[in-house]
Amino acid sequence: MDESNLARISLDVNCRHPRTSLQPGDLLVVLVGRVGDTAVATRQHQGWNVARSVAVIRFSPDGLANGISTWIRWWLRAPQAHGFLRACSANAEHATLPLSDLKQVPVSLPAPHLRARLLRTMSLVERRMELNTQIAARATELADAYFARYAQENRHAYQPGLTIADVGRVVGGSPIARSAAGIVDGAVAIAWVAPREVLNSTSVQLDRTAETSWAPRGAACNPGTLLVAPRPGEVKTVMSTISVIPGRGTLAIQANEEPDRMWLLHDLRSRSQELVATAQGEQARAMSRKAFSRLNVSWPSATVRKRFAEIAAPLHDRAHIALAENRALEELVASEMAGRLDGER
Repeated sequence: MDESNLARISLDVNCRHPRTSLQPGDLLVVLVGRVGDTAVATRQHQGWNVARSVAVIRFSPDGLANGISTWIRWWLRAPQAHGFLRACSANAEHATLPLSDLKQVPVSLPAPHLRARLLRTMSLVERRMELNTQIAARATELADAYFARYAQENRHAYQPGLTIADVGRVVGGSPIARSAAGIVDGAVAIAWVAPREVLNSTSVQLDRTAETSWAPRGAACNPGTLLVAPRPGEVKTVMSTISVIPGRGTLAIQANEEPDRMWLLHDLRSRSQELVATAQGEQARAMSRKAFSRLNVSWPSATVRKRFAEIAAPLHDRAHIALAENRALEELVASEMAGRLDGER
Protein backbone atom coordinates (compact mmCIF):
# COMPACT_ATOMS: atom_id res chain seq x y z
CA MET A 1 0.00 0.00 0.00
CA ASP A 2 1.46 3.35 -1.09
CA GLU A 3 1.95 5.63 1.92
CA SER A 4 3.17 8.69 -0.01
CA ASN A 5 -0.29 10.27 -0.07
CA LEU A 6 -0.98 10.22 3.65
CA ALA A 7 -2.92 13.11 5.14
CA ARG A 8 -3.76 13.82 8.77
CA ILE A 9 -7.31 14.13 10.04
CA SER A 10 -8.48 15.27 13.45
CA LEU A 11 -9.20 12.76 16.19
CA ASP A 12 -12.77 14.05 16.29
CA VAL A 13 -13.34 13.30 12.59
CA ASN A 14 -11.71 9.90 12.94
CA CYS A 15 -13.99 8.98 15.86
CA ARG A 16 -17.11 10.01 13.92
CA HIS A 17 -16.32 7.50 11.16
CA PRO A 18 -15.55 4.18 12.86
CA ARG A 19 -16.88 2.13 9.92
CA THR A 20 -13.97 3.28 7.76
CA SER A 21 -11.34 2.82 10.45
CA LEU A 22 -9.20 0.04 9.03
CA GLN A 23 -8.73 -3.46 10.36
CA PRO A 24 -6.20 -6.03 9.09
CA GLY A 25 -7.60 -7.88 6.09
CA ASP A 26 -9.88 -5.06 4.93
CA LEU A 27 -10.01 -4.72 1.16
CA LEU A 28 -9.75 -1.12 -0.11
CA VAL A 29 -11.29 -0.29 -3.49
CA VAL A 30 -10.64 2.95 -5.41
CA LEU A 31 -13.88 4.72 -6.38
CA VAL A 32 -12.44 7.75 -8.22
CA GLY A 33 -9.83 7.74 -10.98
CA ARG A 34 -8.33 4.24 -11.10
CA VAL A 35 -11.73 2.73 -10.40
CA GLY A 36 -11.49 -0.84 -9.13
CA ASP A 37 -7.83 -0.75 -8.08
CA THR A 38 -7.41 -2.49 -4.74
CA ALA A 39 -5.11 -2.77 -1.74
CA VAL A 40 -5.23 -4.82 1.44
CA ALA A 41 -4.90 -3.33 4.92
CA THR A 42 -2.28 -5.02 7.11
CA ARG A 43 -1.56 -4.83 10.83
CA GLN A 44 0.47 -1.66 10.35
CA HIS A 45 -2.68 0.06 9.00
CA GLN A 46 -4.79 -0.81 12.05
CA GLY A 47 -6.89 2.23 12.99
CA TRP A 48 -6.12 4.27 9.89
CA ASN A 49 -9.07 5.95 8.20
CA VAL A 50 -9.79 6.40 4.50
CA ALA A 51 -10.95 9.17 2.18
CA ARG A 52 -14.34 9.27 0.49
CA SER A 53 -12.77 8.15 -2.77
CA VAL A 54 -11.99 4.76 -1.23
CA ALA A 55 -14.43 2.01 -0.25
CA VAL A 56 -13.73 -0.49 2.52
CA ILE A 57 -14.87 -4.10 2.15
CA ARG A 58 -14.73 -5.99 5.43
CA PHE A 59 -14.92 -9.78 5.59
CA SER A 60 -16.02 -12.16 8.29
CA PRO A 61 -13.36 -14.39 9.90
CA ASP A 62 -14.64 -17.26 7.74
CA GLY A 63 -14.34 -15.11 4.62
CA LEU A 64 -10.72 -14.36 5.44
CA ALA A 65 -9.92 -17.97 6.35
CA ASN A 66 -11.58 -19.40 3.22
CA GLY A 67 -9.86 -17.02 0.84
CA ILE A 68 -13.01 -15.10 -0.11
CA SER A 69 -11.20 -11.81 0.40
CA THR A 70 -8.40 -12.88 -1.96
CA TRP A 71 -10.94 -14.11 -4.50
CA ILE A 72 -12.86 -10.81 -4.46
CA ARG A 73 -9.62 -8.83 -4.82
CA TRP A 74 -8.68 -10.77 -7.93
CA TRP A 75 -12.23 -10.90 -9.22
CA LEU A 76 -12.34 -7.10 -9.41
CA ARG A 77 -9.49 -7.34 -11.96
CA ALA A 78 -11.29 -9.96 -14.08
CA PRO A 79 -12.85 -8.86 -17.41
CA GLN A 80 -16.39 -9.54 -16.17
CA ALA A 81 -16.06 -7.27 -13.13
CA HIS A 82 -13.85 -4.72 -14.87
CA GLY A 83 -16.42 -4.23 -17.63
CA PHE A 84 -19.17 -3.72 -15.07
CA LEU A 85 -17.12 -1.17 -13.14
CA ARG A 86 -16.15 0.71 -16.30
CA ALA A 87 -19.79 0.96 -17.41
CA CYS A 88 -20.92 2.22 -13.99
CA SER A 89 -18.19 4.86 -13.71
CA ALA A 90 -18.22 6.36 -17.21
CA ASN A 91 -20.84 9.06 -16.73
CA ALA A 92 -18.84 11.52 -14.60
CA GLU A 93 -16.20 14.07 -15.68
CA HIS A 94 -13.66 11.90 -13.89
CA ALA A 95 -14.22 8.17 -13.62
CA THR A 96 -16.28 7.80 -10.44
CA LEU A 97 -17.94 4.66 -9.11
CA PRO A 98 -20.90 5.11 -6.74
CA LEU A 99 -20.72 2.92 -3.67
CA SER A 100 -24.17 1.57 -4.47
CA ASP A 101 -22.87 0.23 -7.81
CA LEU A 102 -19.84 -1.38 -6.18
CA LYS A 103 -22.22 -3.32 -3.96
CA GLN A 104 -23.98 -4.62 -7.10
CA VAL A 105 -20.87 -6.00 -8.84
CA PRO A 106 -21.77 -9.58 -9.84
CA VAL A 107 -19.38 -12.14 -8.36
CA SER A 108 -18.93 -15.66 -9.69
CA LEU A 109 -17.80 -18.00 -6.95
CA PRO A 110 -16.60 -21.44 -8.11
CA ALA A 111 -16.95 -24.66 -6.20
CA PRO A 112 -14.67 -24.90 -3.13
CA HIS A 113 -12.25 -27.42 -4.70
CA LEU A 114 -11.78 -25.30 -7.84
CA ARG A 115 -11.51 -22.11 -5.82
CA ALA A 116 -8.81 -23.69 -3.66
CA ARG A 117 -6.72 -24.52 -6.76
CA LEU A 118 -7.13 -21.05 -8.16
CA LEU A 119 -6.26 -19.46 -4.83
CA ARG A 120 -3.03 -21.45 -4.70
CA THR A 121 -2.16 -20.09 -8.15
CA MET A 122 -3.03 -16.58 -7.03
CA SER A 123 -0.79 -16.94 -3.99
CA LEU A 124 2.19 -17.92 -6.17
CA VAL A 125 1.46 -15.09 -8.58
CA GLU A 126 1.24 -12.53 -5.77
CA ARG A 127 4.60 -13.64 -4.38
CA ARG A 128 6.16 -13.27 -7.84
CA MET A 129 4.53 -9.86 -8.30
CA GLU A 130 5.84 -8.71 -4.93
CA LEU A 131 9.35 -9.76 -5.96
CA ASN A 132 9.00 -7.93 -9.28
CA THR A 133 7.86 -4.79 -7.47
CA GLN A 134 10.93 -4.96 -5.25
CA ILE A 135 13.19 -5.49 -8.27
CA ALA A 136 11.74 -2.40 -9.98
CA ALA A 137 12.14 -0.31 -6.83
CA ARG A 138 15.73 -1.41 -6.22
CA ALA A 139 16.69 -0.82 -9.86
CA THR A 140 15.34 2.73 -9.67
CA GLU A 141 17.09 3.39 -6.35
CA LEU A 142 20.35 2.17 -7.85
CA ALA A 143 19.95 4.50 -10.84
CA ASP A 144 19.29 7.38 -8.42
CA ALA A 145 22.41 6.48 -6.46
CA TYR A 146 24.57 6.43 -9.61
CA PHE A 147 23.14 9.82 -10.58
CA ALA A 148 24.03 11.29 -7.18
CA ARG A 149 27.61 10.11 -7.64
CA TYR A 150 27.91 11.39 -11.21
CA ALA A 151 26.33 14.72 -10.24
CA GLN A 152 28.80 15.20 -7.39
CA GLU A 153 31.85 14.19 -9.39
CA ASN A 154 30.99 16.50 -12.30
CA ARG A 155 29.61 19.48 -10.42
CA HIS A 156 32.62 21.61 -11.41
CA ALA A 157 32.01 21.00 -15.13
CA TYR A 158 28.32 21.95 -15.48
CA GLN A 159 27.49 24.14 -18.46
CA PRO A 160 26.47 27.51 -16.99
CA GLY A 161 23.18 29.25 -17.65
CA LEU A 162 21.26 26.38 -19.22
CA THR A 163 17.52 26.10 -18.55
CA ILE A 164 15.07 23.23 -18.93
CA ALA A 165 13.83 24.83 -22.17
CA ASP A 166 17.39 24.65 -23.54
CA VAL A 167 17.59 20.87 -23.14
CA GLY A 168 13.99 19.81 -23.77
CA ARG A 169 10.61 20.92 -25.10
CA VAL A 170 8.11 21.68 -22.33
CA VAL A 171 4.44 21.06 -23.15
CA GLY A 172 1.55 22.27 -21.01
CA GLY A 173 -1.45 20.10 -20.16
CA SER A 174 -4.89 20.25 -21.73
CA PRO A 175 -8.41 19.28 -20.67
CA ILE A 176 -9.66 15.83 -21.56
CA ALA A 177 -11.56 15.41 -24.83
CA ARG A 178 -14.16 12.71 -24.29
CA SER A 179 -15.19 12.36 -27.94
CA ALA A 180 -13.77 13.01 -31.38
CA ALA A 181 -16.48 15.58 -32.12
CA GLY A 182 -14.95 18.83 -33.34
CA ILE A 183 -11.48 17.30 -33.66
CA VAL A 184 -9.81 16.87 -37.03
CA ASP A 185 -10.29 13.62 -38.93
CA GLY A 186 -7.97 10.86 -37.82
CA ALA A 187 -8.32 11.59 -34.10
CA VAL A 188 -7.55 8.61 -31.90
CA ALA A 189 -7.99 7.78 -28.23
CA ILE A 190 -4.67 8.30 -26.40
CA ALA A 191 -3.75 7.77 -22.76
CA TRP A 192 -4.53 10.99 -20.84
CA VAL A 193 -2.29 11.82 -17.88
CA ALA A 194 -4.00 13.64 -15.03
CA PRO A 195 -1.71 14.98 -12.28
CA ARG A 196 -2.90 12.21 -9.96
CA GLU A 197 -1.50 9.63 -12.43
CA VAL A 198 1.96 11.09 -11.86
CA LEU A 199 1.57 11.72 -8.14
CA ASN A 200 0.11 8.29 -7.37
CA SER A 201 2.49 6.31 -9.56
CA THR A 202 4.38 3.76 -7.48
CA SER A 203 7.03 3.50 -10.19
CA VAL A 204 9.21 6.02 -12.00
CA GLN A 205 7.74 4.59 -15.21
CA LEU A 206 4.14 5.32 -16.21
CA ASP A 207 2.72 2.57 -18.41
CA ARG A 208 -1.04 3.06 -18.13
CA THR A 209 -3.63 5.67 -17.23
CA ALA A 210 -7.20 5.58 -16.01
CA GLU A 211 -8.61 7.62 -18.88
CA THR A 212 -8.08 8.40 -22.56
CA SER A 213 -8.52 11.59 -24.56
CA TRP A 214 -9.28 12.09 -28.25
CA ALA A 215 -6.57 13.91 -30.15
CA PRO A 216 -4.87 13.94 -33.55
CA ARG A 217 -2.33 11.14 -33.69
CA GLY A 218 0.58 13.58 -34.07
CA ALA A 219 -0.42 15.52 -30.94
CA ALA A 220 0.60 12.74 -28.56
CA CYS A 221 3.83 12.87 -26.58
CA ASN A 222 5.98 9.89 -27.48
CA PRO A 223 7.17 7.19 -25.06
CA GLY A 224 10.09 8.53 -23.06
CA THR A 225 8.34 11.81 -22.25
CA LEU A 226 8.98 13.13 -18.73
CA LEU A 227 5.81 14.05 -16.83
CA VAL A 228 5.85 16.49 -13.92
CA ALA A 229 3.11 17.29 -11.38
CA PRO A 230 3.16 19.18 -8.05
CA ARG A 231 1.45 18.80 -4.71
CA PRO A 232 2.15 20.40 -1.32
CA GLY A 233 5.72 19.56 -0.33
CA GLU A 234 6.69 17.67 -3.49
CA VAL A 235 7.08 17.90 -7.25
CA LYS A 236 7.11 14.42 -8.75
CA THR A 237 8.63 13.36 -12.08
CA VAL A 238 8.00 10.11 -13.95
CA MET A 239 8.75 8.87 -17.46
CA SER A 240 6.09 7.49 -19.78
CA THR A 241 6.59 4.18 -21.56
CA ILE A 242 3.51 4.82 -23.72
CA SER A 243 2.23 7.67 -25.90
CA VAL A 244 0.33 10.17 -23.76
CA ILE A 245 -1.57 13.45 -23.71
CA PRO A 246 -0.65 15.50 -20.61
CA GLY A 247 -3.72 16.68 -18.73
CA ARG A 248 -4.29 20.09 -17.21
CA GLY A 249 -1.98 20.46 -14.21
CA THR A 250 0.64 18.14 -15.74
CA LEU A 251 3.75 19.33 -17.58
CA ALA A 252 5.48 17.18 -20.19
CA ILE A 253 9.16 17.47 -21.18
CA GLN A 254 10.34 15.94 -24.44
CA ALA A 255 14.05 15.33 -25.05
CA ASN A 256 15.19 13.65 -28.25
CA GLU A 257 18.25 11.77 -27.00
CA GLU A 258 18.23 9.03 -24.37
CA PRO A 259 21.27 10.44 -22.46
CA ASP A 260 19.44 13.76 -22.16
CA ARG A 261 16.22 12.09 -20.96
CA MET A 262 18.03 9.94 -18.41
CA TRP A 263 20.02 12.83 -16.95
CA LEU A 264 17.06 15.23 -16.84
CA LEU A 265 14.77 12.61 -15.27
CA HIS A 266 17.14 11.98 -12.40
CA ASP A 267 18.06 15.63 -12.03
CA LEU A 268 14.39 16.56 -11.56
CA ARG A 269 13.83 13.62 -9.21
CA SER A 270 16.76 14.72 -7.07
CA ARG A 271 15.36 18.29 -6.87
CA SER A 272 11.81 17.35 -5.88
CA GLN A 273 11.80 19.49 -2.73
CA GLU A 274 13.57 22.40 -4.42
CA LEU A 275 11.00 22.49 -7.24
CA VAL A 276 8.15 22.99 -4.77
CA ALA A 277 8.87 26.73 -4.95
CA THR A 278 7.68 26.69 -8.57
CA ALA A 279 4.19 25.43 -7.67
CA GLN A 280 1.31 27.89 -7.66
CA GLY A 281 -2.19 28.22 -6.20
CA GLU A 282 -3.57 27.82 -2.70
CA GLN A 283 -3.00 24.07 -2.78
CA ALA A 284 0.33 24.29 -4.67
CA ARG A 285 -1.08 22.03 -7.39
CA ALA A 286 -0.35 24.15 -10.47
CA MET A 287 2.83 24.98 -12.35
CA SER A 288 3.47 27.64 -14.97
CA ARG A 289 4.92 26.13 -18.14
CA LYS A 290 6.89 29.33 -18.86
CA ALA A 291 8.26 29.61 -15.33
CA PHE A 292 9.20 25.93 -15.26
CA SER A 293 10.90 26.20 -18.65
CA ARG A 294 13.15 28.98 -17.29
CA LEU A 295 14.47 26.92 -14.39
CA ASN A 296 18.20 26.29 -14.44
CA VAL A 297 19.31 22.72 -14.99
CA SER A 298 22.52 20.97 -13.91
CA TRP A 299 24.00 19.89 -17.23
CA PRO A 300 27.37 18.16 -17.65
CA SER A 301 29.11 17.36 -20.91
CA ALA A 302 27.62 15.01 -23.51
CA THR A 303 30.26 12.42 -22.59
CA VAL A 304 29.20 12.38 -18.94
CA ARG A 305 25.51 12.18 -19.86
CA LYS A 306 26.16 9.30 -22.22
CA ARG A 307 28.24 7.44 -19.64
CA PHE A 308 25.48 7.83 -17.06
CA ALA A 309 22.78 6.70 -19.51
CA GLU A 310 24.75 3.55 -20.27
CA ILE A 311 24.31 2.62 -16.60
CA ALA A 312 20.85 4.06 -15.90
CA ALA A 313 18.98 2.96 -19.04
CA PRO A 314 19.50 -0.81 -18.45
CA LEU A 315 18.33 -0.36 -14.85
CA HIS A 316 15.16 1.34 -16.07
CA ASP A 317 14.72 -1.41 -18.65
CA ARG A 318 14.96 -4.02 -15.89
CA ALA A 319 12.37 -2.18 -13.84
CA HIS A 320 10.08 -1.99 -16.87
CA ILE A 321 10.45 -5.72 -17.56
CA ALA A 322 9.57 -6.56 -13.96
CA LEU A 323 6.46 -4.36 -13.97
CA ALA A 324 5.41 -5.59 -17.42
CA GLU A 325 5.59 -9.15 -16.09
CA ASN A 326 3.27 -8.12 -13.28
CA ARG A 327 0.75 -6.82 -15.82
CA ALA A 328 1.02 -10.10 -17.74
CA LEU A 329 0.53 -12.14 -14.57
CA GLU A 330 -2.57 -10.13 -13.69
CA GLU A 331 -4.03 -10.80 -17.13
CA LEU A 332 -3.10 -14.48 -16.91
CA VAL A 333 -4.91 -14.96 -13.60
CA ALA A 334 -7.93 -13.00 -14.84
CA SER A 335 -8.21 -15.16 -17.97
CA GLU A 336 -7.66 -18.31 -15.91
CA MET A 337 -10.49 -17.32 -13.60
CA ALA A 338 -12.80 -16.63 -16.53
CA GLY A 339 -11.82 -19.84 -18.32
CA ARG A 340 -12.31 -22.05 -15.27
CA LEU A 341 -15.69 -20.51 -14.56
CA ASP A 342 -16.82 -20.96 -18.17
CA GLY A 343 -15.67 -24.57 -18.08
CA GLU A 344 -17.58 -25.18 -14.87
CA ARG A 345 -20.77 -24.04 -16.55
